Amino acid sequence: MKVPVLLGDSKVVIEHPEDDWKIWTVINPAVWMMPWFIVLMVQMWMIHWYALALPGYGWKDSVRVAEPVAIVAPAPEAQIAQVQ
Repeated sequence: MKVPVLLGDSKVVIEHPEDDWKIWTVINPAVWMMPWFIVLMVQMWMIHWYALALPGYGWKDSVRVAEPVAIVAPAPEAQIAQVQ
């Protein structure tokens, strides 16, 4: 099946699926994969750095176990209304 090439050279015609392998001559994983993984790792590091800096979510907030727990007086027992 001949597929027309839009916005390209009109002399170039791609045969599908026989010529599908040719895309990897243009998009080479050996060129883009490691930089892409580095970008993802930097993005992950930035998101975690921000999330752990939020109050109550960081490592330094989990160390506060020595603080006393707030003691609250028990609630008074509820009075049940008598219906006659």
